[in-house]
Amino acid sequence: MLQMLLISLLLGLLFLPLQLEWWRGKFFRKWIPARYILGFIYGIMLFYVGLLDQTVTAIITYYLPIIGIGLIVDNSIVFSFKKTFRKQSAVTGAGAGVVILLAFIIFWIIQPLFLADAKYNIAGGEEVTVEDLNPVSEQNIPVVPLNFARYRSDVLMGQLDNPAFYDLGETRIQRINETLFWVTPIEYDGIFRWYRSNAAPGYIIVNAENPQSEPELVLHDMTYVPSAFFHENLERHVRSAYPDVLMLDTTFEIDTEGNPYYIISYGHYTEFRRVADVDGIIIVDPATGEMEQYPKEDAPEWVNRIYPPHIADERNNWFGVYKHGLMNRYIGREGLTQPTAWGVDDSVTGVIDSELNQNWFTDHMRLVGEGQNSNSMVGFTMFDARTGELRYFRDASGMLNGRTAMNLAERTFVRDDYVAGAPTLYNIYGQYTWVVPLMDRNSVLRQIMLVNASSESVYGYGPTKRESFSAYSLALSSRIDDDVIPGEITDLVEITANVERVYKWDREDTVTVRILIEGYDRIFTINSSSYPRAVFIDEGDEITIRFMDTGEDVQPIEELEF
Repeated sequence: MLQMLLISLLLGLLFLPLQLEWWRGKFFRKWIPARYILGFIYGIMLFYVGLLDQTVTAIITYYLPIIGIGLIVDNSIVFSFKKTFRKQSAVTGAGAGVVILLAFIIFWIIQPLFLADAKYNIAGGEEVTVEDLNPVSEQNIPVVPLNFARYRSDVLMGQLDNPAFYDLGETRIQRINETLFWVTPIEYDGIFRWYRSNAAPGYIIVNAENPQSEPELVLHDMTYVPSAFFHENLERHVRSAYPDVLMLDTTFEIDTEGNPYYIISYGHYTEFRRVADVDGIIIVDPATGEMEQYPKEDAPEWVNRIYPPHIADERNNWFGVYKHGLMNRYIGREGLTQPTAWGVDDSVTGVIDSELNQNWFTDHMRLVGEGQNSNSMVGFTMFDARTGELRYFRDASGMLNGRTAMNLAERTFVRDDYVAGAPTLYNIYGQYTWVVPLMDRNSVLRQIMLVNASSESVYGYGPTKRESFSAYSLALSSRIDDDVIPGEITDLVEITANVERVYKWDREDTVTVRILIEGYDRIFTINSSSYPRAVFIDEGDEITIRFMDTGEDVQPIEELEF
């Protein structure tokens, strides 16, 4: 805080007139204190309100135009009000201001034209194949969409003592003890609610893997949060301790013991504030305000994301359009791609790999003109949210992109008027597969649809993850193209054995039958809606079943005889 005040006081001097007549004339001199106060307020707005980093490049960027404008205005005013002031002096002074201002504007416009190589190099990008995208188990694929998670969190807000005081913060997906959750901090709903509250009450977690799991409200007083004001505002609290870092992103995460923290990703600019790079994170305890700074390679393991989505977004763009320099971007256009537009601020979405690490995913389509679109992808990228490594999967060329998968899902349920959530691409049963959640108009999850990225005619859906995967595996076994190698992906396994135990779960419109078979250490399951006679299975019966052997502990049955 003290450094910010001193810098604002010092830089306020740049608002003072450089035209000597302002200091000589009594009429002009009386306005000098007001101009200095204006300069001080300008600094407070930049550094205290705007939280601008207190670096040399920031000062040049935001104060150099002030000098140019000041010279133009000061000389023009003196020439207008003082008849003895020579025109030549006025033109010289104002001209100097014009030169400074034009030089700054021209530099700001022209400089990006020389940064294509720098942007492409910092984006990196390594071409890999499907073998480098390990299959994700069914249990760890998040099928609960963000909108549904926020809907359930909003319902739970009613348990607070004064729910009208608060609002939901940013909802993020993260790994907690090998399970994926949507985590939402509870924030203040305005300055008056902040003033009347002692602390924000806590956070809400929603299981991202199981739509049937109940959300949980965790009460934990938090003083330093983004929606607080003045000294309790989280970013302002961090800025007071770290005045010169570039704060890139703020996210809320909880550690393995359920303790809440705010994670500030910080870094620096290169190429005169045109290219941002990430240096590490600052972890803030929202209850006490205690902070600890970590370089990105030393960040605690429980921290899910270090690189924010807007960094992944811009680097995907740079990787796609600057592969062969700036001229190729506008003239040759050889090998150029662009991320598929999702209609949101960031074109990337968070996905989880086989080790439950977060990646920023986006699919790429061919580079098209303004307002145009494409229905197929030429590849997709995975941007590691902890390391910043960008991997480009080129072997997905010609497959359906995410927008097409969403359109297919919505057309399938056009009578129900379901809305598709953001799709994510996974390696399921050895196939690139879009996972598309479908919600009603109230953001309630209704169906989960799996669409094969190679063929829009191969898909499966169901109200639960288990049923959707079962339907998809059956579609793969019966309708996939002939050139796909059979075996562990598409072959149905047949066994005949005696029933050891049977459990029947009577749901609203169907009965789920779960069976233990002698000699097999797994649970087999089938629904009466697909095979009505299954409800008559009893212990000791000999049955013949056929199923897709995916190696999962709970195995859906595709065909049954007894």
